[in-house]
Amino acid sequence: MSARASAKIFGGKLRLILPVLIILLLKLLASAFIYQRLRILGSFFTPWMETWGKGGPALWWLYLFSAQDTGFYVALAAAWYSYPMYVFFPAYPVICKLIGALIGDFWLSAFLVSFILGLASLPLFQIVAENYMSRSEAAASTMLVGVFPYVFLFTTVSYTESLFLFSTLATWYFYVRGRLVPSVLAATLATLTRTYGVAIVVPVAIGLLAKRKFKQLPLCALPVLALLGWMYYLYVMTGDPFVFSTQQSYWMRMGVEFGWIQRYIMPLLSFNVWMYPKFDYLLVALIILMGYLVFCTFRIDAKLGVYSLLLFLALLYLGNFISLPRFFSFIFPIWLVARIRSLPILLAAVAFFLLNSLLVWYQFILGVWLA
Repeated sequence: MSARASAKIFGGKLRLILPVLIILLLKLLASAFIYQRLRILGSFFTPWMETWGKGGPALWWLYLFSAQDTGFYVALAAAWYSYPMYVFFPAYPVICKLIGALIGDFWLSAFLVSFILGLASLPLFQIVAENYMSRSEAAASTMLVGVFPYVFLFTTVSYTESLFLFSTLATWYFYVRGRLVPSVLAATLATLTRTYGVAIVVPVAIGLLAKRKFKQLPLCALPVLALLGWMYYLYVMTGDPFVFSTQQSYWMRMGVEFGWIQRYIMPLLSFNVWMYPKFDYLLVALIILMGYLVFCTFRIDAKLGVYSLLLFLALLYLGNFISLPRFFSFIFPIWLVARIRSLPILLAAVAFFLLNSLLVWYQFILGVWLA
């Protein structure tokens, strides 16, 4: 590519549009492939058509993007909270409820929120990445994160990950540009999206302290107050402000394991070797790899390093084992570590990740509990 052509692509808005268009095309092609796989016996079918019955999506194609926890989110949008759904935070269901009330379809609303915000997160990530690398490297990193299997899948199907990724990226985007009010508002949205979303306000507070902007620090309390307000609401409704944690017992009875630190590390440190749980070496490898990437973020930006480490440790303590790959993938600073300068290597990585994205998407729709 000539220097003039390269400057034209990476110098203007096209640099932000091109990765979005490519990922959008890949998502559409992937959905067509999954559709063909699911109609291999002659007619389109997913197990969720039987599970949800007449209460499922009215538009058949939404079954390509709806499975597992999607049903809980739609139920929250339609009828609000009941056992065991207090484990889910309210931001995504509320947005789905508002849009669903306008268009008359909560299933379609859940899909639109996730799909649109998933695509919108790509240029936002790219702009953030350009603060730490060249524009061409930022575009390559955006492509890489966009096709990473868990990011590709969970920013396509009707889940909360798109909203979480968009709100955490927006928090940092506005902070870097010195716009603190929209930054803490985005952090508040992240807080009400996932249990650990409040952690994104920590690097913002650290940055304000480092710059001695003490008068602006009280604004950072807004996400914390939002979390406390939600906990008070839960206390009023259920008598337990931590019901989002205690109701995890519902999934534990289904065989889902929680708490890597409590289940594996603490027995080791206490020399409790007689009743040691079954060991998953692939999960250990994933934790080691993600831990390495988390510590590498300190070289990119120490403030984001603190954020990444907080999330990493919180997930090891609170997260369920099945969902750890999904949760780790949305710690956005780890993707700032990836810098690919070679186009052939980037294309090979995209092809490899896309193939595995098809695999996890197909398994997800068939009911394999990926997350």
